[in-house]
Amino acid sequence: MQHTSISRPKSPQIDMTPMVDMAFLLVTFFLLATTFKTPEPTSVQTPQSVAGLNLPMTDLLTILVEDDGKVFLSLTSQQARREWLRQHAQLNQIAYTEEEYRAFELSSGFGVPAASLRPFLAMPPEARKKIKQPGIPVKGAKNELAEWIILARVAIPRLRIAIKADRKTPYHKVDDVVNTLTEINVLRFNLITQPKKKDD
Repeated sequence: MQHTSISRPKSPQIDMTPMVDMAFLLVTFFLLATTFKTPEPTSVQTPQSVAGLNLPMTDLLTILVEDDGKVFLSLTSQQARREWLRQHAQLNQIAYTEEEYRAFELSSGFGVPAASLRPFLAMPPEARKKIKQPGIPVKGAKNELAEWIILARVAIPRLRIAIKADRKTPYHKVDDVVNTLTEINVLRFNLITQPKKKDD
């Protein structure tokens, strides 16, 4: 008597290769498309307002004003920081080294007079974060803030400018920055505030 073998159906198999490819494509997309927020050279507590305008994360120059009136500058575009410093070097006839250019590119911002910039860039990154920066001169024989803003506009033609002042900063200190902008014909800029809650 002959026995006939019954073939059992094979269990289905799922090819995971396309799924893995899709996962890597998504990870690559988000890495390339994400713009990380630039850390700022100083911390300020901004006042509240009901304004709802979102500022761009690229090509933005932020003028930070501490509660004691010290002024700092922060440029979001890392690629443009080298050109910004190159314009400063050309105007003031300063021969910055490649190490200084690289340090400026990687720096979140600064608040020192131009005469102190090279020693500031020579410091290790952690040391730069810890020192108390004196601020960029706004008034006096030479308005260095005006010069840096003009050079930033040369480096980035589509530059956006914003003022971020501490809620405790005296008004006349902020007014000095605003007057600097108007004197160099920068008539469009934003004021950065915290969104005001409905209960406040």
